Amino acid sequence: MDREGDGSDLELQKQQWARTQDALKGRLVLEDDFEWSLPSASSNSDQGDARSKLKYIGGVDISFLKEDPSTACAAVVVLDANTLEIVHEEFDVVRMQVPYIPGFLAFREAPILLGLLEKMKINAHHFYPQLLMVDGNGLLHPRLV
Repeated sequence: MDREGDGSDLELQKQQWARTQDALKGRLVLEDDFEWSLPSASSNSDQGDARSKLKYIGGVDISFLKEDPSTACAAVVVLDANTLEIVHEEFDVVRMQVPYIPGFLAFREAPILLGLLEKMKINAHHFYPQLLMVDGNGLLHPRLV
């Protein structure tokens, strides 16, 4: 999206994003339905659970330069769920193309973070996380997404 674009273009984009958010509400999952279970300290307590154990936990975020808020560093870090040791790190310095608009942060940041995760699938697929931690408002978001 062009920062210098006309205000009506931005309003149309916000309306489209709001429609996308409304559509995503229909896909919201509020109950755990994972293909994995948490590892436990005692192997005896897991005997009834046939699911695979959680092995890798990832976290993603983007930080911006104070001097130039259009330049950012996007990162994904993956931990071993048992040892909490870092097993993989991936980052990229990027130029943001979408302006910050309250309530629509995912449309600015998600494409960049998804790109990092896709890169990881190719270069480090054996460490690809089963669980991903992402900062956001969740159900406290004004559109409840």
